[in-house]
Amino acid sequence: MGVALSLLFLAGCSSASSEQAESERASDTRTVQDYFGTVEVPAEPARVVAADPISLALMLSLESKPVAASFNPLALPAHVDERIGDIENIAGEGGGFDPNVEAILAQDPDLIVVVAGYDGEGEKAWNKEIYDKLAASGVPTYGFAYNDGVSLEDVSHGVASLGDVLGKQDVATDLMQGLTDRMAALKQRVADAGLADKPVSAVRLSERGEYSIRVGTGESIAFRGLGMAQSEGQQDPSLFRIDITDETLNMLASADTLFVYTDEGAGAERDAISTAPLWATLPAVQQNRVHWVSASVWNSSDPIGLGKIVDDIETMFVEPAEQS
Repeated sequence: MGVALSLLFLAGCSSASSEQAESERASDTRTVQDYFGTVEVPAEPARVVAADPISLALMLSLESKPVAASFNPLALPAHVDERIGDIENIAGEGGGFDPNVEAILAQDPDLIVVVAGYDGEGEKAWNKEIYDKLAASGVPTYGFAYNDGVSLEDVSHGVASLGDVLGKQDVATDLMQGLTDRMAALKQRVADAGLADKPVSAVRLSERGEYSIRVGTGESIAFRGLGMAQSEGQQDPSLFRIDITDETLNMLASADTLFVYTDEGAGAERDAISTAPLWATLPAVQQNRVHWVSASVWNSSDPIGLGKIVDDIETMFVEPAEQS
């Protein structure tokens, strides 16, 4: 009888211990709303994978370092590259937006974060296929919306979403408040200097003479946020970019000022576009208002990158007007 009572006691303890362990496990997670629905995520994620270059840049801007990320090392903004350290690159054959699931699992992650799409796309979100593949891995996967070429408010919303799932809400709030306040102050200086009605264009030069006007990217977020006019036909961010060639450079004729940058490895394109016959006819060129800026700064849309774009606009565009 004593043995039987002991066994019953042990069984009861075992059951209680099991229930306690299960309760503790449940308390270590929380349910959040991501792009497509509810998802169970760690309450305090410790081994996070950033499944695309945007998520990587945003995590680093929130002072949260992932154990691995999917990115193209040749296309990282300088401020991201200098923070990359020993982060494992788990990009697949398709590049930064095609993460390798096996390489992710080898990192023993407790959370994957990934840009799922733009606001309002629903099941047609542009990165849904990758999101589904990651979610099927069994690792908690959090997809969030990031409108990286529309407005500062949209950037703030994406940063807040990521800050929430990472437990970095305060960092996200302070980061965006600082950027918002700074841009508001500079916007007033743009107006006071009489620059608000002087149209600007941003141009990207890629290899093989592939040129484009940027209208739905980080540069245009900065322009709109600072109250800077964009040239006619270049104001709709849904266009993302407008491709141009040597023969269609006159599309830049309405720009009072140009900001131009060349991709890594495409340095020869600066000479090529500068010697094109139509280049010399552009008012911005004739008035010496072409600013050659760094691709490693301007080809970004995270809060740190936007701040550096604003730095260039302040020193190259605003300050000279204030001093004249």
